[in-house]
Amino acid sequence: MKHTAKLFCLGLFTSLYGCLPGMGEWEITLYEQKIEGTSKAIYKYDAWGGRDSNVNGYAILDTTETFTIQRISKLPITQLNGIPNKNLINAIGTENSKETSDFFPITTEKIKSEGINIEIKNYKSNSLRKKSQGLWRYNFARFKETRDSLFFYNLDYNTSMNKSHLDSLKISKGNVIIRQKENKDIIELVIQNLILSKINNDSIVSNKPYFLKPKNKMKSDQFSNYGVFKEKNTVPNTVYN
Repeated sequence: MKHTAKLFCLGLFTSLYGCLPGMGEWEITLYEQKIEGTSKAIYKYDAWGGRDSNVNGYAILDTTETFTIQRISKLPITQLNGIPNKNLINAIGTENSKETSDFFPITTEKIKSEGINIEIKNYKSNSLRKKSQGLWRYNFARFKETRDSLFFYNLDYNTSMNKSHLDSLKISKGNVIIRQKENKDIIELVIQNLILSKINNDSIVSNKPYFLKPKNKMKSDQFSNYGVFKEKNTVPNTVYN
């Protein structure tokens, strides 16, 4: 009877071990964007652990260190606003509020992480979603990159229901994610093209989501490391003891 009770307790502990926060293994999908003027990078991560536990967000870490869930400190941001540099990162956050205006910043928060100043403009929690209507899926032939923007050319909408064509598309850098294979072949670019009004107190003009695929084989290192998140394909599992 005692032996049976011990086996039951051991099985229960093993089951709980997989779902308790901070215990077990994490499968991590990780994207890295270098920060200008420093060896640090900002990471966008999505990690799954035992019993379908999930943590995701953004964090800053030196590129000489191995990314693990227990090592990072999650930033209170939803997405970036421009290209990070060693002096300042501009970002967007969300918060619950009874404010009547959806698209103007409610508060501005200043924090520091890994020695880098971060300024966060907070909007109502549903503001970004309301300006993100639709899915814009295109195949593109070529691109050009400047310091703060990406230009895509000869774009065809890649669903059978809509055959629209764009000669060109301008995207602001910052919230650009490159999904890639281990050999750096690009699978897809996932973009939130955030546009804030420069003349109307940083109100949200648009936050369109784009999914762009190259028409021909293209490598991720054809894009710079700044203003662009690139998928890391060699992320080890994080194991908590």
